[in-house]
Amino acid sequence: FYEVSGWRLGWIIVPENLIDPINSLQQNMFINAPTISQTAAMKCWDDETIVELEKHVAKYRASRSIILERLKDIAKIKEENIAPADGGFYIYIDLGEENVSPRLGSIAMCKALLEEKYVAFTPGNDFEDPSSSLGDRRFRISYAGGIETSKIAMERFTQFWPTWLERVKASQSS
Repeated sequence: FYEVSGWRLGWIIVPENLIDPINSLQQNMFINAPTISQTAAMKCWDDETIVELEKHVAKYRASRSIILERLKDIAKIKEENIAPADGGFYIYIDLGEENVSPRLGSIAMCKALLEEKYVAFTPGNDFEDPSSSLGDRRFRISYAGGIETSKIAMERFTQFWPTWLERVKASQSS
């Protein structure tokens, strides 16, 4: 909400028996957050900041709705394969076994989408257990780029998707 990721400000709630081990670990990672980050972070609670951040949340909500609505219209992406988008900035999608084949999973799909339509979706290999094949079946779409970016990206993905299905089908039949 406060859009200060990377500032290394925050807190953790842990069981009492973990306080000392976590403090020891934390002390070896950094001494403290920089003063300028601490001072800037204090502005997060000002009324005018909250008003501005609520506008950002409304934009994220609109972008998320655009993406989810367009996904409903895309053949062969089943609604049950779209993870609930209840927070964060991403929508996670499972291509399903029928929309992938050897060497044509989410990594190849995201690469082709980027090269052909200039749209960057993220393959799931960084988000899934490496011992499973789920990473190359799943991908995520960010809606942090804005409303217009979401519209353009989904239009291009809608154009791209039938060509992806043709590639998978050709690969499965050979």
